[in-house]
Amino acid sequence: MTSSKINLSQPPKFLSILGAEAVAFDENKESISMNFNIGEDLTHSNGAFVQGGFITAMLDTSMAHLLIFKTNGEYNPLTLNINVNFLSPGTPGKFTASATISKLGKSISFTSAELHQGKSLVATASATNKFLKL
Repeated sequence: MTSSKINLSQPPKFLSILGAEAVAFDENKESISMNFNIGEDLTHSNGAFVQGGFITAMLDTSMAHLLIFKTNGEYNPLTLNINVNFLSPGTPGKFTASATISKLGKSISFTSAELHQGKSLVATASATNKFLKL
């Protein structure tokens, strides 16, 4: 059975793989912050560095979840394009992804995100999303 709305109280299972721990949506600022705890299973180089695909996933997840919360779960934002800039290596441990809305249209949105590990800026991203009505 399909739903006409995303259940915001039941996160998708892949978030547990990414070690998602907390989410904070700020409706007034149109922003979101998500915390992740990445283990050595998502690394390369003998556990030294988090693989870039998982860095990208944390950024993409924060931007998509921002749009899901902004639309009260009525739309699924499909990523049309994502541009990631890797600035410093991420190591196993805690990360914080924060995302904001740059422009919100009727069917297309533009978002940006930053991923920090402690005081280090690990990566930035921007994305274009198309809204899929559920």
